[in-house]
Amino acid sequence: MNTILNDDELCQLLITLFSTVFPDLVIQGGADEPFYQAPKADAKAILYFRSNYPRSLLHELSHYCLAGDKRRMLDDFGYWYFPCGRTQEQQQLFEQVEARPQGLEKRMYEILGIKFIPSIDDFSGRPSSTEFLTKLDEVYQEMTLSPPPTAQKALTALATIGPITLST
Repeated sequence: MNTILNDDELCQLLITLFSTVFPDLVIQGGADEPFYQAPKADAKAILYFRSNYPRSLLHELSHYCLAGDKRRMLDDFGYWYFPCGRTQEQQQLFEQVEARPQGLEKRMYEILGIKFIPSIDDFSGRPSSTEFLTKLDEVYQEMTLSPPPTAQKALTALATIGPITLST
């Protein structure tokens, strides 16, 4: 059965689903920019995603699934971020960091029946590098055949939803 959902409905479905899979994580939409707030002594970790975009939610959750226990104790998983207008060298660094979560994200999209489009988060007009796309596809294969445990939890949960169609 293929369910038709709008962005708000899919985001709510995903938040509800992942709250049972990851009970120590709060997933919160409506943010101007994505951000991961590490857990504090008396508070759960919070994963903020952009607006009500399911793609942002899944992308940020991919980072969470692959971050590992040590990085999950750091705000934004301890990563740096260069905004658009990056130098070629900065863009290459960005692509090296992004190939892995986007490989998992691609697998998530496949389970949901949503078309995946790689993001290089760069509006300079430069295309994705061949190295980035190759690494992304290698990670996608890994996530299909033998994902790490936290990623497997997310993928198994998504499989319970089945394919969906996003309404426009």
